[in-house]
Amino acid sequence: MNKIFAISSNGKTEKSFLDLRFGKCENVVIYNGDSGQYNILENPYKNSDHSGVQLIKFLKKEGVSVIITGEVGPAVSDMIHKEKLQLVLLQEEKIKIDEIIARLSKKPG
Repeated sequence: MNKIFAISSNGKTEKSFLDLRFGKCENVVIYNGDSGQYNILENPYKNSDHSGVQLIKFLKKEGVSVIITGEVGPAVSDMIHKEKLQLVLLQEEKIKIDEIIARLSKKPG
């Protein structure tokens, strides 16, 4: 099955850093694990109420199955569980998006 990842980012390039805030992140990188292609989108909900929950609904429509970020609140955590999405929490504040993509693209074995 095709895995599509959403990575919270504080900038608009692959050299940007992971944004530890999910709902309020500046941008989201949509990375296709099979094709190796990625797309960087501005978070349309970053200034909204319930931004994390709205962002999950948006990412679900984009086909995302795995969310990579620093932290999520309880409502987002519940929504991720309800939508059967995988959540990966990274506490590495100074990790760049391209480093995360490199980790994801390594084939096991």
